[in-house]
This record gives sequence, structure tokens and C-alpha cells, in this order.
Amino acid sequence: MSFRHPDQLLLPWSPRYSISTQRVMEMLDVSAQTVTRLIEDGSLKAYKVRNKLTSPWRINYDSVIAYVDEMHNRAGLDRRF
Repeated sequence: MSFRHPDQLLLPWSPRYSISTQRVMEMLDVSAQTVTRLIEDGSLKAYKVRNKLTSPWRINYDSVIAYVDEMHNRAGLDRRF
């Protein structure tokens, strides 16, 4: 019988590289509805913690940085992070 290595989690992204909706709201200075809209339209990569409608989102940190970089490029600004 083989056991799964404890560091091998069954999540789409590593929890070390995912952040909460609240943290994304603070980083982007937007509302929870805007973060949800960005997730639904594919601008931010995220997953639900549980398979329930009311379950919180965990957002991939790299996708937030990529989104900010894209917005800065569109506006002709320097990189933020």
C-alpha cells in the first residue's frame, strides 16, 4: 500500500501561492463583486475552497500580478510590483 506524500495536496494551486478575496480587494482597491466578476470572466484564476455555492474563493497570486501588469501596460504605466 502506498501513501500520498503529505506535501502533495489535491488543490489546483499551492495554498502558498493563493490569496483570499479580501486580500485581492485590498490590493486592487475594488469591491467583492468586482473580484467575483474578474474570476468569472477569467481575468483571475481561482478555485472554491469547497464544492458549495457559499464557499470562499482562493485566488492564484500570480494571476493577480499578471492582471495588474496588464492594466498598467494598457495605461502605459510602469510595473507596479
